[in-house]
Amino acid sequence: MSFDYFLAYFIILFLATITPGPNSLLAINHGINHGFIRAIYSGLGNLTGNFLMALISILGLGAVLITSGLIFNIVKWVGIIYLVFIGLKLIFEPIKAESSNNGDDKSTIHKSKSRLFIDGFVIAIGNPKGIIFFTALFPQFINVKHATVSGFMIIFITLGIVAFGCYMLYAVCGARLNGLFQLKSFRKVFNRITGSIFIGTGLAIAFSRK
Repeated sequence: MSFDYFLAYFIILFLATITPGPNSLLAINHGINHGFIRAIYSGLGNLTGNFLMALISILGLGAVLITSGLIFNIVKWVGIIYLVFIGLKLIFEPIKAESSNNGDDKSTIHKSKSRLFIDGFVIAIGNPKGIIFFTALFPQFINVKHATVSGFMIIFITLGIVAFGCYMLYAVCGARLNGLFQLKSFRKVFNRITGSIFIGTGLAIAFSRK
């Protein structure tokens, strides 16, 4: 891959990833409620989900998923259900006490590391638009039949750096917000707002056309 192609790939990928959406909202929420360190686990889950979608798209299975109404709708509704589920959990999640001053506070009931990972993973793969994006993006920059190992490594390493980096950037913002507003009332209101956005996003996907 020439430098010009790599630069174009990087810019498109970065702009698409940094744009606010369910991934960034989850990162901010986990940064606020669980601290930057624990948000890394959901970031790794999100990265794994992105890698999976990228691999599916590169292997040509993305086009199959898009054209297959049944499979596409299964993926779509799994994502919708999980978005609504996370939204409801955030709205009704109890907050125990005022937060402390460290980066990994105890003011909320912490999710397990595996649960944080699953949240990030399902949010990444649950939006069918992600598969559409990768399926449209990769053919512009890599020819599967003639691609080299180094070409694939550049594609995936860049994706990993951008996806994980943008996710953790939002998590840092969430942790910073928590540092500025270490109040139970703030966290409660923020959880309700983000929970409502998750539910609204799920419903928007539900009523959107393929």
